[in-house]
Amino acid sequence: MDKTLSREDEWKYAEKSLEWHGWGSPVGLAIGLVGVGLAALLVRFAILGF
Repeated sequence: MDKTLSREDEWKYAEKSLEWHGWGSPVGLAIGLVGVGLAALLVRFAILGF
């Protein structure tokens, strides 16, 4: 049984997989926001202390 995909199907699946990668995805955005929050907290502790 041949399971090769047409060019259109390959592009469709590649496009869907790219939606969940990078900083534009919900997961990447959440990780980025948590990172910015932690950095701000560490800067606050460095300046003001606990």
